[in-house]
Amino acid sequence: MKVKYTASFFLLLVGKLFYSQIMITEVYWNTPYNEKLKFTKKINGVPNGELIDAIKHHRGEFVEIYNYSDRDLNLKNWTLNDYQGSFQLPDKIIKSGQFVVIAYSTLPGNTTPFSEYFTTTAGKEDQIILQDKIIIRNKRETLSLKYVTNDGVGKILSSMAWDFRSEPKPNFIANLGANPSQFYTVNSIQYHPDPGSTLDPNVQLEPDALTYYQAVPNPLAANFVPPIQKYEELVKNMLQESFSRLDWGDNVDELINKTCPISIEQVSQTPTTPNNPVRQCFSYDAAGNFVNTNCGKNVLIPPIELIPHDLEEIKNNIKIFPNPTKASEQYNVTVSWSGPALNNIQSVQVFNSTGSLIHNFNFTPTQGITTISFSLQNQLPGTFVVNFVLINGQVISKNVLRW
Repeated sequence: MKVKYTASFFLLLVGKLFYSQIMITEVYWNTPYNEKLKFTKKINGVPNGELIDAIKHHRGEFVEIYNYSDRDLNLKNWTLNDYQGSFQLPDKIIKSGQFVVIAYSTLPGNTTPFSEYFTTTAGKEDQIILQDKIIIRNKRETLSLKYVTNDGVGKILSSMAWDFRSEPKPNFIANLGANPSQFYTVNSIQYHPDPGSTLDPNVQLEPDALTYYQAVPNPLAANFVPPIQKYEELVKNMLQESFSRLDWGDNVDELINKTCPISIEQVSQTPTTPNNPVRQCFSYDAAGNFVNTNCGKNVLIPPIELIPHDLEEIKNNIKIFPNPTKASEQYNVTVSWSGPALNNIQSVQVFNSTGSLIHNFNFTPTQGITTISFSLQNQLPGTFVVNFVLINGQVISKNVLRW
């Protein structure tokens, strides 16, 4: 989206969303502190006031973000970026329908007393994040919110940019510290989907644009609050896009032929009773597999390994529903099997995308169990793997997608 002011200056504002859950709603970019540092008088060879002015001249800058999904989110995988720097957001929850301000401050000392500058934030200090990585440029800048996945790949999900024809004049206000309310006399850039009543009538907008305009700053509040949307609707397109790129053809053999190289401790029993003077021995391993009936001997009966055709028939007779699982079903999943899969499955294991076991079902195949159910209600969206361990130790895998 673009905004053009046909006045004595030219301003281009651009904002975009990419299946985001968090968006940039306000930027305070040109503070009342003098950003042109002029040092004339020197004391002991050092320009007088250099340290104080250098610390203060970007104070008051902030970027406001808003969680417009219906779910509380953790910011720890998000970064704020500009042309020169990147700031990793902290391990902090942003609630559904909540604003958070990311303010510039010279850390670790001389931190910005942000709530003194903007009284609308008083008592909301837990919604203020201080950072010293991003210093906003006045003439030309691009800010973006990026989500970083577990594999380190970042995806931009919200951005805002502006470009003035010339460097805006400094908004220097003398004795600002004595009257910090003067921060409200300098406009910020704010989001509004329909700024027709707030912008100059000569403004031209692209039809599909996210629109921003300049107005009196109101951090942790807004002239327009974006409506809350369902989290599943916001992220499903991104998940489907990623899921559709997976090519299981290259991995199907590995999944089908995968066996678990585990060592299982054997358990044995040799009962004798007065009425049964003859000892009859039998052994089973801890998984319940029959081992031998020879007293004093440990003879392992090798399992019969199924050929790929037989494994494929078993796999085709295993059904997972619904897949993908949905919020309307409370993320419940039902697994059932029939035909050649009957009496062949001795355990079902469910793993999340990090490889952690979240569900494990063990049972005796001869008991006639043909269905199980489990829930992914408390799991993060992603791809889950369901392993079916057969009585001979071979493993068949299927995937479940949770939005």
